[in-house]
Amino acid sequence: MDTLKLMEELTQVIGIAGDERYVSELLKSYLQPYCDELIYDHLGSLFAIKKSQKENAKKVMVCGHMDEVGLMITEVTTNGLLKFIKIGSIDNQVLLSHRVRVLKQDGQEVPGTIGCSLKDVEVCDDKKMFIDVGATSKQDVEAMGVSIGDSAVLDGPFTVLNQNRILSKAWDNRYGCVMAVEVLEALKDVELDYDLYIGATVQEEVGMRGATTATGLIRPDMGIVMDCSFADDYQGKDNEIGKLGAGILIRYYDKGMMPNRALLNELVETCQKNNIPYQYFYNMGQTDSAWIHKLFSGCPTLSACICARGGHTSQSMIDLRDYMNAKKAIIHILTSLDESKIQMFKEENR
Repeated sequence: MDTLKLMEELTQVIGIAGDERYVSELLKSYLQPYCDELIYDHLGSLFAIKKSQKENAKKVMVCGHMDEVGLMITEVTTNGLLKFIKIGSIDNQVLLSHRVRVLKQDGQEVPGTIGCSLKDVEVCDDKKMFIDVGATSKQDVEAMGVSIGDSAVLDGPFTVLNQNRILSKAWDNRYGCVMAVEVLEALKDVELDYDLYIGATVQEEVGMRGATTATGLIRPDMGIVMDCSFADDYQGKDNEIGKLGAGILIRYYDKGMMPNRALLNELVETCQKNNIPYQYFYNMGQTDSAWIHKLFSGCPTLSACICARGGHTSQSMIDLRDYMNAKKAIIHILTSLDESKIQMFKEENR
């Protein structure tokens, strides 16, 4: 597998929350050769199943999410400008004067830019901004095939900087999609003591909706969530939370999940034993683990994340070494799992 090629393909495809179909199609093409079966929930979350030879095997759910933050067209003005709403959390400061890619219903794209009246620049209110695709009238827009409800994303090309730093849109969370493909490939000839369900959910950026439905479909005994969190290392201080190049995140707190301590310790011990860089991390965000860990009778869940600078912008940056080290850690954990260890994680808080 060519990791950089896979990263570029999966980050550059457009898939905002609720309109992930092209991400799903691409992900399916990469997962299918390495699995026994593909399944979907009715929102569009996609999982590949690698079955154990063991009867009545436990189920382990490993997932990223395929949606990204973006925009949705809500109105076409008489002079050919497009009004929009934000899908997911995007700061207004990153919108103005930015190039965009509008995704039409037929899968074709229309380029444009975001602008506003000169008097509204300082206000920086997204309700006063418009997408300009170069049209001069509503009829022009219709002729282009752009319509209300279409998706748009801020344009952010895939660029490798200084060998290990990679700039692109949508690292949150195509990181998890790339990881799902490469982990499944790495395990293709490995016999597991459990049934592995690995893939990506939809609609995480608007309330972790796919995590809810996918967990209901799979009913896992254990979960691992692979997401991309916000780095905060611009000051260059040793005590910053979330540093590029410092390794996989030991996410000991976020507002969505109090972690299973045994699972968290398992990740730390795995990293220590295999000389994998890791860093302690907390923030006030949340991931799909917020839902996976608490549905039904509960599911011990591990967050296996890396961090990125510029999250929820078109110019987010990861460190390739963080990705590679996270992959090592996740593969070590998955190959060391058996029924008794999964049961031990379930009983951690008794």
